Amino acid sequence: MLVDGGSGQKKLLIVGCGDIGSGLAENYLPKGWQVQGLRRNAAKLALGITALEANVCDPSSVAALGPLQADYVVVTLTPGGNKAEAYQAVFEQGLATVLAAIAVPPKHIFFVSSTGVYAQSKHELIDEESETVPDRFSGQSLLKAERAIAATGWPYSNIRFGGIYGTGRFFMLNKVLDGDCAPAEPLHYTNRIHRDDCVGFIAHLIDQAEAGEKLENCYVGVDDEAASIQDVQAWLAEQLGVTYASKGEPIARTGSKRCINRRLRESGYTMKYPTFRDGFAPVLRAWRASTGKA
Repeated sequence: MLVDGGSGQKKLLIVGCGDIGSGLAENYLPKGWQVQGLRRNAAKLALGITALEANVCDPSSVAALGPLQADYVVVTLTPGGNKAEAYQAVFEQGLATVLAAIAVPPKHIFFVSSTGVYAQSKHELIDEESETVPDRFSGQSLLKAERAIAATGWPYSNIRFGGIYGTGRFFMLNKVLDGDCAPAEPLHYTNRIHRDDCVGFIAHLIDQAEAGEKLENCYVGVDDEAASIQDVQAWLAEQLGVTYASKGEPIARTGSKRCINRRLRESGYTMKYPTFRDGFAPVLRAWRASTGKA
C-alpha cells in the first residue's frame, strides 16, 4: 500500500524509471523527496529510490503494488521491441493499467512522448500546434498515450522529445567510424536533445508546478538547432579524424522536419547543450576515455 501516510514529504513517482528517471532521482532525493521508481527489474534502480517492481504490461503485477500515489508522476516508458504490438502493449494497454492504479490525482503528470507524432517530411518548421497525423505505428501509439494522459482530467504536460543522445550512447559515433554515414542527398533534417537536458527540462517543469506556475499541456523538447544528419555526421567525422563515407543506404528515419523549442525556451529553461556540437563534445570525450584514444 503506497497511499500517503500524512508525512508531508514530497513524492515523485517515475513510471519506467530508467536513465532519465535516475537523473530526476539524483535531483530530488537530496532535497528530501521520496522518489518511487516503477520498473520491471527493480534491482537496476539507483540507491535511494523506493523500488516498485512491476511489468506495466501485466495488470496483475501492477495491482499487486496496491494504489499508487504521488505529488508528481513522470511516465517514461520504453517498448519491448520495435514492432506495433510492443508499442501498443506499453503505450496503450500498459499506460491504461498504470493510470487506473493511481489512487489520487497528482498535482501534475508528465508524459515523455516523441517528435515521432509528427509525420511531416518536407523540412517543415514544427511546433506544438503543428498537425499530428503520424504514419508510423510508433507515433500512432505515442499519440494515443498523449490523449490518454489528457483524458485523465489531471493537470498534465506531454513532452515531445527529439532523438535522445548523451554520454555512453555511442551509436552515432560508431556509424561514422564504420563509414555508414547518410548519403549526401537527399538532405535530411533531424531533431535531438541531450539526455541531461531531458532530465533538466522535466525537473524545471516540476519545480515550476511546485511553485504554483501554470504549465503548458504540450512541449516540443529539442535543442536550438535542427541540423541535417549530414551536418552532424560530417562534424563528427572531422572530430574523429575519419573520412565522411556512406554505404549508400537510404535513411531509415522518420520524416525530415525542423522542430522548434520556442515554448521550452519561453518556460525559462536554459539549455545545457543548445546544439549538437555542444552535446557531442562530452560524448566524444567519454568515447576517447573508454577506448584510450586521445
